[in-house]
Amino acid sequence: MYLPPHEPDSPTTPHTANAPIILPSTLPPPPAPAMPPTSRLATLNELPLPTFLAQLWPRDDPRVETPGPADGGPWRVRLRASDGLSEAELTACFRLVRDSSAADYGASASGWRPGRKREEMRLRDLRYMLLGRSAAGGEPEGEECLPVGGFLSFMLTWEDGIEVIYCYEIHLDESVRGRGVGKRLMGHLEEVGRKAGVEKAMLTVFKRNKAAMQFYERLGYEEDEYSPRPKKLRNGVVKELDYLIMSKSLIGGVKNHQEEGQRKRKAG
Repeated sequence: MYLPPHEPDSPTTPHTANAPIILPSTLPPPPAPAMPPTSRLATLNELPLPTFLAQLWPRDDPRVETPGPADGGPWRVRLRASDGLSEAELTACFRLVRDSSAADYGASASGWRPGRKREEMRLRDLRYMLLGRSAAGGEPEGEECLPVGGFLSFMLTWEDGIEVIYCYEIHLDESVRGRGVGKRLMGHLEEVGRKAGVEKAMLTVFKRNKAAMQFYERLGYEEDEYSPRPKKLRNGVVKELDYLIMSKSLIGGVKNHQEEGQRKRKAG
């Protein structure tokens, strides 16, 4: 499912930040180069969840209230490590991916592979923002976040030698769409990235999902400099890829990585 999108000669496949505004389903990023065991990001990825929350989460409490349907009570965001997801929570997240993005995957070169998708959702360094119901008086420690009204999965990793936070998936149930929840989850993602000191936030989106692309553009994302370009074959036919890699600089005052490179060159 993952072939490095920045290698134009390879038959790339995406992670998606796509879906018919169930919210963009995010095509998971290509396999990042293995990080040195003593690297800064590797150290952050090894943090126990309570320490990760204390150091990198936008607020102390992962159960941040978000706007929800008036008749069902508030939803709250809770953070999970991939190995901390229960099977029921994983299945609920998988169903959101399937319902919102299976058609996009099926129409792509990568195809829809449910077994592989479930395996990918358990990748070691993935973390999940789960949108769950807020019970009166709070939830007992360790209680499952069910039903799952939506989720965003992400990873601190490297892309092309750059430290980034990669949004693997973001999906919302119909009942919470159009309430600003997706924007808020992406805001949490970017804040974690800034606190971690990475250069940019990245994601991959299917080109056929125009609503998702527009959503990300409104948040300030644009085509990344390493997003694969169309390839001209020997017979003259131009081969267009079915996905796009988008990114947003998390460095204050810098719009994107290209501008950061120019700034460093001028400073040197």
